Order: sequence, then C-alpha cells, then structure tokens
Amino acid sequence: MSSVKKVAVLGGGMSSLTTVLELTAEKNWQTKYDITLYQLGWRLGGKGASGRNPHIHQRIEEHGLHLWFGFYDNAFDLIKNCYQENNRELGKPLAKWQEAFKPYNFIVLEDKVKENWEHWAFKFPQNDQEPGSYPDETPLTVSGYVKRILKFVYDMYKTYSSDYSLEPETNFPEKHKSFLDKLLDELKDVVEVFVLETGSELILKAIDEIEQYSENHNTKHHDRVLHLIDLFLKWLENKIENKVSNDPKLRRMWIMVDFSLANVRGMIKDGVLVNGFDVINNYDYRAWLQKHGATQMTLDSGVVQGVYGLVFGGYKYYTFEAGTALRGALRMIFTYRGSIYYRMQAGMGDVIFAPIYEVLHKRGVKFKFFHKVTNLKLSADKKYIQSVEINKQVNLKNETYQPLITVKDLPCWSSEPSYEQLVEGEIIKEKGIDLESYYSGWEGVENISLEYGKDFDILVQGIAIGALPHIAKEIVSSNAKWADMVKNVTACPTQAFQLWLKPDVAGLGWPFWIQDLALLGSYQEPYDTWADMSDLIIREDWKDGYYPNNIAYFCGPMMDIKLAPFSDHSFPDKMTEEAKKNALDYMKNLTAHVWENSHQTPDGGFDWNLLVDVAKKTGVQRFDSQFFRSNIQPSELYVLSETNSTKYRLKTDESGYVNMYITGDWIFNGFNAGCIEASVIAGKQTAQAIMQRKTKIHGEKDLI
Repeated sequence: MSSVKKVAVLGGGMSSLTTVLELTAEKNWQTKYDITLYQLGWRLGGKGASGRNPHIHQRIEEHGLHLWFGFYDNAFDLIKNCYQENNRELGKPLAKWQEAFKPYNFIVLEDKVKENWEHWAFKFPQNDQEPGSYPDETPLTVSGYVKRILKFVYDMYKTYSSDYSLEPETNFPEKHKSFLDKLLDELKDVVEVFVLETGSELILKAIDEIEQYSENHNTKHHDRVLHLIDLFLKWLENKIENKVSNDPKLRRMWIMVDFSLANVRGMIKDGVLVNGFDVINNYDYRAWLQKHGATQMTLDSGVVQGVYGLVFGGYKYYTFEAGTALRGALRMIFTYRGSIYYRMQAGMGDVIFAPIYEVLHKRGVKFKFFHKVTNLKLSADKKYIQSVEINKQVNLKNETYQPLITVKDLPCWSSEPSYEQLVEGEIIKEKGIDLESYYSGWEGVENISLEYGKDFDILVQGIAIGALPHIAKEIVSSNAKWADMVKNVTACPTQAFQLWLKPDVAGLGWPFWIQDLALLGSYQEPYDTWADMSDLIIREDWKDGYYPNNIAYFCGPMMDIKLAPFSDHSFPDKMTEEAKKNALDYMKNLTAHVWENSHQTPDGGFDWNLLVDVAKKTGVQRFDSQFFRSNIQPSELYVLSETNSTKYRLKTDESGYVNMYITGDWIFNGFNAGCIEASVIAGKQTAQAIMQRKTKIHGEKDLI
C-alpha cells in the first residue's frame, strides 16, 4: 500500500490555496502527498478572483474592492514567500512583493450630522515595521489593548486641551504631589476626591491601574479604572457640553473619547480582560457599546458605522457580534505594520492568485479547472465521505488547461475562459454560458465521482459556506453541528461597480486630492465604500482617445434580496441590473458630495460626459459601458459575523468525518470574520491538522 496520501482539494479560494502551499512547502512533499485541486470554471481566487476584459482594453474587473490591512501578518508572510519563490525576472512588472503592494495611511469616513454628510479625515502614523514580519516583541494582550486605548485618549485629550482651555492654567505644585497621591490612595475607595484632578491626570492614573492589574491580577484595579473613566467623562462633559453641537472638531473629539472609553468599560465589566473577546459575542457591537455608556451621537457616527462597513454589516440590515468586531478593530488600529493598509498594484487575481498558481504549478500540484462539485456523499455508517460527485463542465483539447494570459508583460486571469482550449468553446461562447454560475443551465459534458480510497485519501472542503446547503445536503440533514453552522454562520450577497473617468480626482472636486489616493467609508448604503484606484491605470491597456485619468471602485452589501432557485436562469442578469440601478441612484444623488465638480450641468445632475465610453454613446447611456457586478453565486457570498454566530463555527478538524477537513474564513479560525487574514489562518490550520503538526500561528488566539 502506497504511503503517499491522495489529497483532493475542493475550491480554489485563499484558504484552499494556503493549505496547499503549506503542504507543499517541503522539498520532498511528493513523497507524502499527491494533491489535486478541483475548481469551478476557469480561474482561482474565490471571492477575490479578478479578470481582464479582453474586449475593453484589458481593464481589471473585480468582485469588489479588496485591500490588505497592515495587521495581516499571516497573509503578508505567505505572499512574500510566494513572490520570493516565484522569482520573476527583475524588470518585469511586479517582480517583487514591494512593487505589488503600495502603503496608504489616509482614510475618510462619512459622518451624518443633522441629515447632512460631512467628511471626517484620518491620517494614520507610519511606523518602521514591515508587514508580514514577526519582530521579536511581546504581542499585545487584551489588557495591553486597554492600555493602548487609554493612551490614545490621553494623547488626543492633551492635543485638544490647549486649544479649548480644558486644563486649568496651574496644577498643584510639585512639592505637594507626593502628599496628595498618598492621600488619594487612602481615600480613593471611599470618597470621590478625584474631582480635584485634571482630566489628563485621571487618564494617566487609569493607565497606571491597568498596568498594575496586568502585573498583579488584582481585580480591585478594575473598579478603580472604571471610577477614573467616569470621573474623566464628567470632567470633559462639564467642559465641552455647550460647545459640541456647534463645533465639528470638538464633536469628533468627544465621539472618539466616548467610543474609546465605552469599549474600555465594556471590556472590563464583561470579562474580556479575563476571558477574551468571544465572551461578548452574544451582543451586537452597537448594542454592547450602548450598554456601556456610548452616547447616541457616537452610536450613529461614521466611526461605529465604519466598523460595520468593514464586514458588509450595515447596521440597518445585519448585525456584527461584539467580540469579533472589537478584536478586528483593535488589531487594525493598534497592530498594523508600516501602514494602516496596502493596495495591490493590479487586480487581485494578478497580484495574488497568478503568482500562487505559478508557484504551485511549478511544485507539481495538479489543477482540474471546470470541475463543479455537486454533492458530498456519506458512507453507509456516516463516518466518512464516501465520494465527491462532480459535474465536469467541458472537455479540454489538450491534457491540461493553461489559465493565465499576459497583459503588458504581467501574468493575469481573463474575465472569460480561453474558448480556444475547450472542445465546447464555440457553443459556450455563442450561447453566453457563464461557467462560474450555478444559474447557467449548462449541464456539462459528464458527471464523475471521486471515490474514497481510490481518488482521494484526504478531502479538503474549501468551498465557501454559501454553497454548503447545495453540495452537502446529506451532511447538513444528518449532522446537527453542520445544520447549526449553516443556519447561524450566514453569508450575504454583495454588489460592486467600477467607473473609468476622464478627469482625475482633483478635477472631479474631491477636497482631499492632495493626500493619498482616496478611500472613503461609512457613506450611504448600499454602496458605502469608494476608493480611487487610479494607480491601476498603467496596468490596463487603454489606447489614445479612451485613456482614463481616474478609476473608481464602489462596493457594499446587497440588501433585501431573496436568492432564486438555480432553475431561474435569468436571475444573475436581474441582479446585475439591480446593482446597476443602485449604482445609477448613487451617481445621481450621492456623487455631488464626493465629487463637487461632477455635477456642473444645467440641471445640476451628474455630467455623463466625464465617463470613458468605448461605445461612444451620449448622456446617461455612457453609464452602460462601466462595470457592474452582483455577487449572488453560492460560492461568492460574503460570510458574516452576526451576533452570537462564532460558537457555531467548526474548527478545521471538527468536520465529524475522519477523512475530511474544512477550511475557509467561515470556519472557527480565531479571527472569525470575512477577510484574507482569516482565510490564511484557516488554511494554515488545515495544513497543520493534515500534517499532524502544531506550530504557533500568529494571531489565531486572544492573549490574556
């Protein structure tokens, strides 16, 4: 009997690819594993897949906006190693990872004040760390985060105190300090004498109490910190309560203080310092903040809405469990390396999934494109996966499919399959069959079955959770844990549109044009996020007469949509039209606030002549040539972190079946939110479980 284990990997998203990268990292991996990856359609990437449109100047078309935050330690580590191994010739586009990612530190949130939208700009400080590195430092504990929050409040308060005369002109003389401190120590548990203190001193004492708690583990420090926080807020309210409504700068300072300290109070009162973030997942994040004193002004602010927007959790439609929300927000703000976030310098398919494919192909991993998984069949005793039923979508003219194309010397994925390589290519092209769609009605060319013990020994199920009700019906109906997971770990459709415009962002009237390329969040749903992606123009192949000076990406959740049965073949087109209709509404009603000069027309409407249109249409019809997408396929739905859902997630080795591991940002991976970092952590966990090797994965656990 061969000692080489056959590994069948279902789905080519980031978690599956991470698993395969980890399994094949050793030189002699082929003495242990024979790995084949099965993928629907013609490209890898899952929700992160992108393509080049060969009919419109090889423009990049994405599922939506994708950014890499500076705290993505595992994701950056993985892609840096991948670029090093791929070793493209220096001088070729994006040969090094540093060329592929550009750092950014400027973000604008939208704040709605008295029914009017206001820009709220944030400039994050650059630090000297490198993303994906693990410097020899002590990682932040939960109490360490509390200290960082309090230090942030202190620094911000001191910045504002001189401008608004928040501190008294004189403090107690230094010679009286030691006596006063001793007196306060004796009385602090009995009498509210802290009213004698200044605001800054109250916060400094709170920081000191947190430090003592972390050293002594004495919970009496909790009450002292809470007491100090309450006194500080009373101090601050007394100083600014009559000024906040008429002073935007002061109002924002109050929101940040109120938001920060509500988080601290909640972390202390609800045991997060002792038990980790998941202990508060039974609360919605906004409700949890309110429980711990956040004012309505703060709850309605762009800051809180921005947290929800990161995970398509618009508060009118979905919830966001408090522990997962807080963990993600704190890591993003306090543990980023270098810059707060990084932009890929081409499509995500070009920057991430093309080099990963090249590395894995060179290593000897086999790829079976155009293989649609339809069913996971259980054994008679329901202890293992007996077979994987697959619809083979096409026949290949050659033995293997060559998936990459070259655009301006850069390996890329196309937005459509290479019809020339397919036996059925002409008929698929003629009928407009979408081989990535469950709604296409295309029956494929053959139904095949992968049998346990023959075609696979180990199964890695990496297809997204939105597809489980369709491909794992028998498992869901017979396994209570799977049924609970599918019911409670939900996924939502999203939508996106992209514009190519003649003026640059300064010409359009964006007020912060002199700063970094724009990233705007917490605006009006459903398209609450916009990014100026003009740095991608050089990667596309525009000709004179059509060359854009600006590219704009918009994305957001797709609300109130009931997914149709797959027999409704017109449903994808209907949803694309819905995304387009929502985009048109945005252009007419919301762009004037973002791009002041875009509405310089006699009727005050959007100037459609600003759009690049290869069809040379006029008026609003120029909008037709832009790109619109509704992500309604089961495998591309975005996994949510709704209130109290984490406890229903299964770990990679908790599938309940001896020969199957599960992977994806939807499993219990320790981060438990929809993002690349969670996907990479999950993939690493899966590989370690298969290899029966446990090494530390950075950030997979809360440190108490």
